[in-house]
Amino acid sequence: MTLKEEAYALIDKLPDKVMEDVLRSLKEKDNDPRTWETPEQEQERKNREREESMQAFRELQEMIRTRPLRIPENYEEVYADVMAEKYGLVK
Repeated sequence: MTLKEEAYALIDKLPDKVMEDVLRSLKEKDNDPRTWETPEQEQERKNREREESMQAFRELQEMIRTRPLRIPENYEEVYADVMAEKYGLVK
């Protein structure tokens, strides 16, 4: 029995109340361009996505390395001012 024949047999056994969900799922798969990719196209897409992620990670690492955090030297005073402003505290 092929996969399609097995799917048809299973669909024939399912009650009508779930057929709307089955049909919606099949339509989503049909409209998804990745459904129609060949294995080579899928591998190429995954490699491209992996390379884009790695490039973004490298850029983030470079930003961290070249742009230090801008923490003021008097951060305790700045923190106290912000807390006083936010919560209405008196110094």
